[in-house]
Amino acid sequence: MRKSGTDNLVPAIKSPGDAPSMKGAEQFEIFPDYGPRINRRHMVAAAVVAVPLLFGFTGLAIRYAAVASTLAEPGFEAYARALCRWDCHWYVDISERGYERFPIPNQSNVGRWGFFPFYPLLVAVIRAIFPFPTIVVATVASLACSYAACLVAWPLLKKNMQAYVLYCAFLLSGPFSFHFTTFLSEPLFVLLTSSVFLALKRSSYPAAGISSALLSATRLVGVLVVFATVIEMFQQHRKGGGSPLSFPRWVLGRPDLLVAILISPAGLFAYILFLYVTVGDGFAFLHVQRAFGRVAGNPILFLWDGLSAFPKTGWLPTAPQWSALAAIAGLALSVVLMARKQYGAGIFCAISIVVPLITNLASMVRYVIGLAPLILLMAFLLSASKLTWIAALFLFLVACYFMTVAWIGGYLALV
Repeated sequence: MRKSGTDNLVPAIKSPGDAPSMKGAEQFEIFPDYGPRINRRHMVAAAVVAVPLLFGFTGLAIRYAAVASTLAEPGFEAYARALCRWDCHWYVDISERGYERFPIPNQSNVGRWGFFPFYPLLVAVIRAIFPFPTIVVATVASLACSYAACLVAWPLLKKNMQAYVLYCAFLLSGPFSFHFTTFLSEPLFVLLTSSVFLALKRSSYPAAGISSALLSATRLVGVLVVFATVIEMFQQHRKGGGSPLSFPRWVLGRPDLLVAILISPAGLFAYILFLYVTVGDGFAFLHVQRAFGRVAGNPILFLWDGLSAFPKTGWLPTAPQWSALAAIAGLALSVVLMARKQYGAGIFCAISIVVPLITNLASMVRYVIGLAPLILLMAFLLSASKLTWIAALFLFLVACYFMTVAWIGGYLALV
């Protein structure tokens, strides 16, 4: 006869006098049943909190070493300023000075309007409470956003610890971790995107709507997440036995669904209103793109031009080739998401890649790695076997140093 787990833990009673009291026996039998379960739950919770913390410090050390190898000035502020490259300077200016009412003199009619306001505004509020240099406040805020994004990702990864470790490593100490730990929109964008999909996973549509509204104030493509919300609603309607034709009537009969849809673009609309009042052009964020060299064209031709931009010397791909490959890889992963029946996430990611691709390949690597569903999927796929998991984790940590050096050196594919 098979012994239960409790039998193995209860000591043998040699005589009646050795028997414990009934109260003590009940306690002794209860704890083996529930104690290990509680301990495991606590251990998992501790690991979920500690893993991104560990990679946060590890990535900070690696990137600091990369900065120290190129700069002689020590200190956290010098480190933060060294990583503040390209668009980071625009966000610093917006946080400190706000938006101008006219093009900046001597800068080819370039204005700050193309950079959305939520993250610079958030940093300005934090700086008002903690009076440190803007870049220091923003760097700490970005680290905090990326850390929070990891915590939100835990249920999205179906509590798969191996995938969770890879995801945290990628964000906080991976090859592109500087994008998620300096003053760029990526940290907040990933956090809010993950929050939207977690709310949808839990059918909490008002929370998804609020997160979507903030996302639409963080970056232009953030407004596109409303499609994922509507698709999730449609799938829920179909699971309940509803027909496609009855879906609009079903949504209109659910105020929580209707409000979630209507407030999703609120951040974008608020920014349009602000620009209209201050600049006189509500769509200045689109019109100013010409000053940055972004003009609408054929995305297929942009991809072809990028792929055909072969290096004149050496064998390493050129920046346009890396950008084109990143766009293709992102679109391929979007298809994989849809094949796994994650239609909302797949369509959101695909559109978020195609929209900037209509103008050119600039910043395409950053746009692709900033799409949380794609990174979550990548973490899942790479954790399928122990060998790929170990190899990916090792490559992430090693590449962090060299890619940080390339970022500081101004490598265009990373811009």
